[in-house]
Amino acid sequence: MPREIEAKFPLFDRKVITEKLLNAGAERLYPETFEDNIILDRRGELKTRGALLRIRKFGRYVLVTSKGPVTFTGGVKTRDEVQTGIESFESAIALFEMLGYKPVFRYQKMREVWRLDQAEIVLDHTPIGDYLEIEGQTDVIERIAGILGLRMEDAIRMSYAELYRQQRRVRSDLTENMVFSPEEMPSP
Repeated sequence: MPREIEAKFPLFDRKVITEKLLNAGAERLYPETFEDNIILDRRGELKTRGALLRIRKFGRYVLVTSKGPVTFTGGVKTRDEVQTGIESFESAIALFEMLGYKPVFRYQKMREVWRLDQAEIVLDHTPIGDYLEIEGQTDVIERIAGILGLRMEDAIRMSYAELYRQQRRVRSDLTENMVFSPEEMPSP
């Protein structure tokens, strides 16, 4: 079973991180691109198991992803993950709805994707702030975090849905889903 191994950090200064990535020899794979995500569940059964079903539209790509329960070692998250491409975002949602899975959360972001050594580094701009994720083997994640001046003890253990729920407790202006308002919608 393929595994997702990653660490997420708050992103305080995108310009500094970008300079550090360039100085380390990282390659930018995708410029900042709009991403739309739908989490689906069937009467809470996936959430109860710690699992996740997501449909993601990233630029012209549409991906369906199933993830298993999460484990953490330090700030590094690991879980089983199966992902495949699909032709249409809307058709994927309709297909899973026919199987009893309903959208339960939507989140959007602008994502820039980099590669350094054997890791993928993403810089995310979301309606609730900016974040950085490093995905790869644990030792590579820790090494790249060091290159970028990040401390593993500052890694965030929450998903975007959990971060958003936390923000909604203190911000009454936030809607049910983590989406950009029309005036905040970044230009793709």
